[in-house]
Amino acid sequence: MSTKKDITPIVEQNLCHSCGSCFAACGHDCIEYKNTVGGYYFPIIDYDKCTNCELCYKVCPGDHFLAPLKEKTPENPFVGNIISTTVGKATNEKIFLNSQSGGVTTAILKYLLESKQIEAAIVTSMDMSSESYTKAKIVTSVEDLISAQKSKYVPTSINELMPEVLKIEGTIAMVGLSCHFHGLENLIKIKKKLKKKNIIKIGLICDRVMTNRAVDFLTQENEIKNIKDFRFRDTSNTPYPGDITFVNKNDNFIKKDKKNRMFMKDFFTPVRCLLCFDKMNIYSDIVIGDPHGIDNTDRKFGESLILTRTELGEEIVQKTINSNEIDLREASLEQAISGQKIIEKRKKWNANITAWEQLGNDLPEYPESILEYSIKATAKEIDKAKKQILHSLSLDNYKSKKELLKDANKYHKKILIKNNLNSKLAPLKKIVKKIIQKG
Repeated sequence: MSTKKDITPIVEQNLCHSCGSCFAACGHDCIEYKNTVGGYYFPIIDYDKCTNCELCYKVCPGDHFLAPLKEKTPENPFVGNIISTTVGKATNEKIFLNSQSGGVTTAILKYLLESKQIEAAIVTSMDMSSESYTKAKIVTSVEDLISAQKSKYVPTSINELMPEVLKIEGTIAMVGLSCHFHGLENLIKIKKKLKKKNIIKIGLICDRVMTNRAVDFLTQENEIKNIKDFRFRDTSNTPYPGDITFVNKNDNFIKKDKKNRMFMKDFFTPVRCLLCFDKMNIYSDIVIGDPHGIDNTDRKFGESLILTRTELGEEIVQKTINSNEIDLREASLEQAISGQKIIEKRKKWNANITAWEQLGNDLPEYPESILEYSIKATAKEIDKAKKQILHSLSLDNYKSKKELLKDANKYHKKILIKNNLNSKLAPLKKIVKKIIQKG
């Protein structure tokens, strides 16, 4: 019996990011991705084709970082190295109005394409015909860039495109989450040709994604097969940060309050997101996200927060400014870090990994500095983390999608009742607070 490792045990432990790195590493067409009942998008190995080469295991960032990635880990792994901090938006009206929060990512890619500094870009679009409801693709036109705008809060196996990337002559830019770049760095160690590509990494700030069942929940009053477009956040009809919208095949535009997404984040959070420290995408060249906590930002139409991490990233941002594709102004790094709640993240991550280990699970093999930089959680916080982990693990225990969505509806109703009660009690709490302060 072979003792060589592959990604199956990693999937069974729910450590898989769904990043697509294993698919890219496999040279024998042995891996495909499938949805589980709970909406996890996991790789499955065809052992009739598998040669036990171990490459899928070696590149998996869900389980471990290879040496080059560990060496790149900055002193503060929850913030990373930052050269400049700015806030702003795209100057192109079409890009800005179609954006989720400023359109800077698309504007930078537009500049890079039109100035011939890249041959193509890797982006992600919603695709309701796909099992994952998303699709990573390589684009070469501004029109395709615009069609891929807005965040997709479900797992996407972007790195599965790397074999196609190797066929492209010239530089390519990639827009991804931190897990995608963790996997890319591991892949570069195994696939030497990837290192020569000098991929420009444009990272997105990420608190977490949700399993694909979140889309089923948010659209359950309409048959998923009759929906042709879905947007988690749409500012075209409602102010920033935008409501949930989708369009059916009869071109009827359906809107749902953004609170429905926020209320259900905990219900649909994948286990692996709870164990990830890298909200701020520390291994990228440029990081883009919402400008939470920063003074004087446009709260009606939205703007982007931009952090440059490398000299290459800084050069690209400055050239894009000079080309008049983006309008940026300096912002406070302190406010940006506070707005992204990094202190809370350090403590929450500690609670999650401590709870994970106490539940008898193996921890991902991260650099020791990450644990050292976290903030020790209290017993109460660890117990709360255990409950969240056990819930996330339970999503695949349902017999069917219908059964899961039934419980999701019950959870949603409880949250609504609790939220309404808190709203009614808020004025009374203010009065009590004032009395205490006076007394």
